[in-house]
Amino acid sequence: MRAAVAGKPDPVSHGYATYGDDPEFSQEYADYPEAVDATRRDLDELFAAVDGLRAAVEESDDRERGLRQELADLTDRVERGGGHRQEDRIDLLGRQLERLQQQVQAMERAVRVADGVPQINLDDVGAETRALAKEAARWDDLHKELVTKEQRARHEQEIERLASVRAAHAQCDADLLEVMRVLASTDRSSRARGDAESRLRALSTRRRTLLDEEIPAASAAAEQARLALREADAVEARIVPQLERAERAWHDLQVRLRTRITDALGSNALLPTWFGHALGVAPPAGASGDAWIRTAASVLAYRVTFGIKDPALPLGPPAGEDTDKTERRWTWRARLESDLDDLSL
Repeated sequence: MRAAVAGKPDPVSHGYATYGDDPEFSQEYADYPEAVDATRRDLDELFAAVDGLRAAVEESDDRERGLRQELADLTDRVERGGGHRQEDRIDLLGRQLERLQQQVQAMERAVRVADGVPQINLDDVGAETRALAKEAARWDDLHKELVTKEQRARHEQEIERLASVRAAHAQCDADLLEVMRVLASTDRSSRARGDAESRLRALSTRRRTLLDEEIPAASAAAEQARLALREADAVEARIVPQLERAERAWHDLQVRLRTRITDALGSNALLPTWFGHALGVAPPAGASGDAWIRTAASVLAYRVTFGIKDPALPLGPPAGEDTDKTERRWTWRARLESDLDDLSL
């Protein structure tokens, strides 16, 4: 071990190669003893801080294991017939464990930053990916221009109603002919003739209503419905190709963002704070990993689409009180919040 220099404390070893211990460093800057001493002090303080963070992380890990064991013991007691006090204790331990996990994540991040681990900016996706997001975002507005199935059904009902009214007119004429046949073949004093005369008056009134009111109204409505359907077909012919482009853009955007996230995970780079808050530092094992990466890509797509740069909030600030929550941005946000809750991270 190198002997201490007279009048100076022996530098503390932190397991790192330091310039303060390098003879060539000391010789090169021999003419600047004050600068060398200051640099050594700065390096020693930095490495001491890193060691302190590592020790804090290890201590937090021990506390977390202890809390987990205590939580498991209490859960076992409750299952064997414990009371409400133990359930309250479990809730308290659960909250403490969650806070401790957050502290551990923060300290681990600080250690990695101090170690010089590169930090990746997932939001910096480039112009081409932003263009894909912009194209994909057109889907909702384009889809609103299409006539819905319900609207088409109403137009078709108007056309069918005209056919129904015309059929009623034809039936009315047939019934009138039958009544006239009865009148021509019965005596004036017979009961059948009296019934036929009453029916003749009713059928005549009905026929006049059909001809003067119902058929003209149904004809006008059917014509408007046919025009609306022709216009809907024209809009569909124009919009559907654009919708297909938007859908392809969304698919390509998802592929790009998934690749970007998986590459970042594989590179061992330091992920953004907002990512860790929302999704943790790695996908869970098993089938839930697919849901995790889908949600992660969708959250990043949301940020790219709406230009969110908040370093801590994955979806940016919440909507204001006067915001229309039915707008696409906020309905999409609500779905993502639900997806993140389902991950139970």
